Parts: sequence; structure tokens; C-alpha cells
Amino acid sequence: MSNRVIRLGGSNIGDIQSVNNLSAYLGRSGGVKLVVVSAIPELLQFVRGNIENVFSRELDTTGIITYLNEVYSSRLNSEPSAGYKNLSEQLLSLLKGIALIGDYSRALKDQVISYAEKLSVEILQNQWKEVKVVYPEEIALLTSPDFGNATFISVDKPFFFNLQDGVYVIPGSYGITENGKTARTGKTAADYTAAFLTAYLGVEKLELWSLDNDFQKADPNIVPNPPKIARLTYSEASELAYFQHYSFHPRTVEPLEDLRIPIYVLNSSSDEAWVETKINTETFVDDKIVKSVACTDDISLLKLDGPGVGLKPGILAKVTTCLNEAGINIKSVITSQISINLILERKTGEKALSLIEHLGFNSVQETTLVKDVSLIGIIGHGMQQNYGVSARIFNAVAQHKINVVLSGSGASDLVSYLVVKSSDKEKSVREIYNAFFTN
Repeated sequence: MSNRVIRLGGSNIGDIQSVNNLSAYLGRSGGVKLVVVSAIPELLQFVRGNIENVFSRELDTTGIITYLNEVYSSRLNSEPSAGYKNLSEQLLSLLKGIALIGDYSRALKDQVISYAEKLSVEILQNQWKEVKVVYPEEIALLTSPDFGNATFISVDKPFFFNLQDGVYVIPGSYGITENGKTARTGKTAADYTAAFLTAYLGVEKLELWSLDNDFQKADPNIVPNPPKIARLTYSEASELAYFQHYSFHPRTVEPLEDLRIPIYVLNSSSDEAWVETKINTETFVDDKIVKSVACTDDISLLKLDGPGVGLKPGILAKVTTCLNEAGINIKSVITSQISINLILERKTGEKALSLIEHLGFNSVQETTLVKDVSLIGIIGHGMQQNYGVSARIFNAVAQHKINVVLSGSGASDLVSYLVVKSSDKEKSVREIYNAFFTN
């Protein structure tokens, strides 16, 4: 059976050195090697943008084909292949159909967006001539019908057992439902796809051919040249995946954790591919305790306030059920006797506020949405068992007059949260980082 599964990020496609390094690295071992590929970021953004804007302006068919051809030519310095042109025409036909109908389903949207990866794989195949492309449709990569956020269920094992030795490329963020529809498993979810194949096919490890944004001890846009994190647990990696400055799909660890299959993040700058970060079940407590000070602006804070609101039976259950039915993800819940605080994605805050106001709770005196806030996550196993960690966090922000809108810890041994004004985000990250790593 396959002895290697490796995820290749779309930003590597067209990078001749990176692809050559991967080819040489894989060439030193035999067997079947599965390379799961995500879309070229510009292609993904372009396809998403066209499907979102298809009703707001006239479809620029010439401009679409021109742009797609330019993406190919800029990476391979040649005219697009016949296969690439055919895929481009298929994509354009789908967009024309949506414009004509005047509507599209979530399933149709997933089908359109999947072309970003199909086009990317076609570019890679024409750059890396030795590889063969295998599409999810061919291997019966079955998913649930949760379009946009589907879960992998199964794959055709005998197909892989019958493959000859070599390198096989798979577009990596979608599968097929039981009724044959395309279902994507999330934005840039090739990590998750590769993890599922690793577990389901019995491969001993998952390898990630670099990350667009490495696991570092802080956002490098805020803290210059923060060290990379050498060792993470599955839980720590999953927690960090929810922050914008890490490019790791949160569900990657799901298929691997129970089987104790490790994940290796490889350096793609040479064919030696040394391991930069190892992720497994080993609970390694860093001597600093904190492994990363992470941050994100993608939050809004919804507050339900009133005497005893945290003790009143049923309020939280009704709120979470209501938001779940509306497809609104709750990132975290922090409660007290007089307040329920929901941390949501920024774009869903207004909709969530409207829905909850219509629930009509007598014990809720005020429901407010706090915007222009950011979430700071301080991550590392052992935070609750080591005295002084929380004190150092709050001392760092207090000394520099940073107002903490909300804080929460204790739900997990590996994370403490601070919600601060967005204007205080960078200062908060720098000062907490300094408190643990430079003092």
C-alpha cells in the first residue's frame, strides 16, 4: 500500500526549486506516493470572487479566460495546455449557467470552487512531468453532504492497493457525496484531506511540504523573526489553526489523533526536507510553558447581560441552538452569573445579534454586540498547573495600560484568552511575548 502521503500547498506550484526539491526527496524512496494539493491562492481567490459577483455585474467571459491563461503562463512560461483550456471552459460554462439561472446552491458553489484546485493541479502536472493525476471522483473519496464544510467518510482502498509505484497528485479540498455532488471540506483544506488519506490507508505519518505561515511563537508581522515551534501536541496545533497567521486546517488532527499518527512539517528549501515542527500526542511542556502568543481580528463579541443570566436554565442552550441552525459558528463561550459572552466570527456578529434579540428572554436585560475587538490566545500545555503564568500575562498588559475587554481560562490546560480592543492587539502580543521570551 501507499507508503507516503504528503501535502503540497498551492503557493509552491510554479516554484521550480520547491517542486524539484520535493521530486528529489520523494525519489529517494519507492512505493506509492500521494501528493495532496491545495489551490494556488490567487486562483482560489479569483474563482471565489467571480461566483460571489456573478449577479452584481455582467460576466466578463473574455477577462476570465485571459486571467486564467495568465496564471498558467506566469508559472510555466508557456501557453496553457489543452487540459487547462478545457478546465477553464468548463468553469466558464458553470459561471454562465449560474448567471442565467440567477441563483446557485451550496452544492453548485462547491463545484465551481473545486475548479481552482483542478486548474492548479493541471499546472503542476505540466511542471512535474513524472506525476499522474488522480481525482476524488476516481477514488470514490466520499464525504458528508455538508457543503462547504463536509466531512470525509471513506475512500476506495482497493484502488490504491492496485496502483503501481510512483507519484500521484490529488486535488485536495473536496470529495463526492453519495449522490455524486462535489462537496468541499473547507477553505484550503488539503491538510485535512491528506490526514484522512493517511489514516484511512494506514500510512505511518503525514508530511506537510512546508506551510505558507509557519508555526512560530508569535505573528512575524508583529514580532520580528519569532522562533519556530519545534514540538506541538495535536491540541496545541488545532488551537493555533484558528488564528489567522497560521496556515493549518483545524480538522487536520481529527483522523490522526486516535491512531497516534504524527505530522511532520518539512522545510522545502532543499531536498533534505528537514523537520521544522513535529506534531503528535506527546504532551511536551516547554520550559517557558507558553509556546505561542497568537492573535486574530476575525471576532465579534456578543454579550447577554442580566441578573442571574448565567444561572437561568435553558438560555445558553436556546442561544447555541438558534445560532447553530443559522449556520453561525461559536468560537468560544465565556460565562458568569450575570453575563453570557459569545465569541463569534466578525462577519456573523450582526446576524447573530438580530436572531438572539428575537428570542425574547425575560431575564436578559441587555444584548449588545462589541465590534472592533481582537482575540489574543496564549497557548501551551501546563498553563493551569504552573503558578504565575496568568499573573505574568495580566501583569504584561496592565503595565502597558492595555484594557482587557474579556478574559477566559481554565476550560483547557493549554490556552488562555484575552479580548482586547483592536487598536491594542499588536501591543498586547508584543508585551505578552516579551514577558515570556525576552525577560
